[in-house]
Amino acid sequence: MPQMLEEARERLELIRDSAASVVPRDAGAARARALRFSQPGFDRAQWKQMCGLGWGGLRVPEAQGGSGFDVTALCAVAQQLGASLSPEPFIAVAGAAQLLRGSTQTQVMAGDEIVVPAWNERAHDLDTAGRTQFRGGKVSGTKRLVSAGHAADAFLVSTNQGLALVRKDAPGVTVSTVKLHDGGFTADVVFAEAPGEAIAGSLDSVFEECALANAAYLLGTMEAAFDITLAYMQVRKQFGKPIGSFQALQHRAVDLKIQIELTRAVINDAAAQFDDDSTSLADRQTLVSRAKMRAGDAGMLVAKEAVQFHGAMGMTDECDIGLYARKILAVHNDWGSVAAHRQRFTATLVARHD
Repeated sequence: MPQMLEEARERLELIRDSAASVVPRDAGAARARALRFSQPGFDRAQWKQMCGLGWGGLRVPEAQGGSGFDVTALCAVAQQLGASLSPEPFIAVAGAAQLLRGSTQTQVMAGDEIVVPAWNERAHDLDTAGRTQFRGGKVSGTKRLVSAGHAADAFLVSTNQGLALVRKDAPGVTVSTVKLHDGGFTADVVFAEAPGEAIAGSLDSVFEECALANAAYLLGTMEAAFDITLAYMQVRKQFGKPIGSFQALQHRAVDLKIQIELTRAVINDAAAQFDDDSTSLADRQTLVSRAKMRAGDAGMLVAKEAVQFHGAMGMTDECDIGLYARKILAVHNDWGSVAAHRQRFTATLVARHD
C-alpha cells in the first residue's frame, strides 16, 4: 500500500510538472493579453500540444486510448491552467471525451476536433436536461453559455431522452457567440430539429467532475492573484515604507491566505473521495457543491481584495491583476452558479436531517 501511494504521488507530480512547463504561470498575463478579444480566444496549436500530452483524454481509460488518470489529476491540471489564465477548453473537452466512442473520441483526444457538453438552459439551475427534446433523431432546445461553444466542432447535448451528439454545421443549429468579461468567448446554441446521434451514458458523473475541476481552476487563479499581490506589497511604498509592512494590510492578506487554503482542502478532499469508487453520486454532488461554493466565494473575495491592494492602479487595464480578477468573474459560475450549488447543498443537508 505505501508503494502504491508513493507511485500515485509521483504520477501526480509528473502531471503537475508537465502542466507547469506547457503553461507557465509567469507567462500567463502576457499570453492572456495576446489572446483576448479575438476569436476563438485560445490557441488551437497550444491545445493540440496539450492533447499530445494526453490532456484531452485525461479521464478516458487506457483501454480506450486515453491517459487513464484520476479526478485528482484532473483537478491538478485545471489548477495549473487557472494559475496561468489558460483559456483552452480543457475541462469541457476532458468531460465530453469520457462519453464519446470510436473515431470521434480519438479525434477529440488528439485535439483534431473539439466536442463540448451543452447542458445549461437557465441561470442558477443545475438541471442538465432541462426542456431539450431528442425525438426521432432530432434535437430541439436551447443551451446557454456553452463552454467553448463558439469554437466547438460538435456538441454533446443533454436532453430528456438521453445524450445526443450534434455537429455544429448540422442543419437546425444556430450558434450565437457571447463575449465574456475577461475578453474570452462562450456561446448560446439553439437546436431546431437538428439531427443528432444517440450517445450512451449519462452526463451526471461527468458534470460533477467538470464542476469540481472548475473549482480547482478558480483555486489556481486566486493563488496566482494572491502571489502577485504579495509581491506588489513589498515594492509599493507609502510613508517611506512598503505597504506590506502595515499590520492592517498584513491581517487582510492573512485572511485571504486562509480562504485559499480552506478552498484547497475542500477541493483535495472532494477529489480524493471521487477517486474512491464507493462514493455515491449523492455524496459526490454534496462534495462538489461545497467545493463550488467555497471556490466561488473565495475567488470573488481574492479578486476584490487583490485589486484594492493595488490601489487605483489596480482598476486600470494596464495592471495585470485585473486580468486575474476578470478571469475569476468570467468563470466562477461555470458548471453551475454559486447560488445554484448553495441551494443544492442546503437542500441535501436538510433532507439528511429530516
